Amino acid sequence: MSTVQAGPSDDQLAAGTMAAIGRNWWLLLVMGLVSIIVGIFCVAQPVDTFATLAWLFAIWLVVSGIFELVRGFSSGLSGGMRALLFITGALSLVLGAVAFRSFWTTDGLLAGYILAIFIGVSFLFRGFTVLFIGIDSKGQSGRGWNIFAGIVIIIGGMIILSTPESVLALTWVVGIWLIVMGVFEIISSFMVKKAAA
Repeated sequence: MSTVQAGPSDDQLAAGTMAAIGRNWWLLLVMGLVSIIVGIFCVAQPVDTFATLAWLFAIWLVVSGIFELVRGFSSGLSGGMRALLFITGALSLVLGAVAFRSFWTTDGLLAGYILAIFIGVSFLFRGFTVLFIGIDSKGQSGRGWNIFAGIVIIIGGMIILSTPESVLALTWVVGIWLIVMGVFEIISSFMVKKAAA
């Protein structure tokens, strides 16, 4: 008599997702440090070095995209979470590449507007990714931080998209949100490391 094998429970899937993220906790730590460094630079030099900031934002998009793709290859992730990480990573890479191209083909101000839109869209996708990771990790340490950080990043993306015409406001807003996001990523990295131990 054949028996039907029961699939993994929601708790098992959530634990597997958290364990997979926990094995790569250092990626969150590095991304958090990079975000804070770029954010501090944005707040400290919003006008004099806008061209440099624009390049740094584009680099950040590419680097963060690579990290998201690496996280997407982690074992133990649900299909939906893996797809979301791949989409977010690929989108960041594409937006970063297009941003670099726009620097060579448009004037600095227009490139700044284009980059503002790219960063805003990237923040929205990244915020939803972090939020869904938090929602998906029921009963796990750091869940609340991920949900809160996801909401904060989403709000930051909405603010950036609503004010692309103000370059100075853009650099301040992006700088502040990068610092906030970096802090949450660093905190989350240690919490998921502890949870996966």
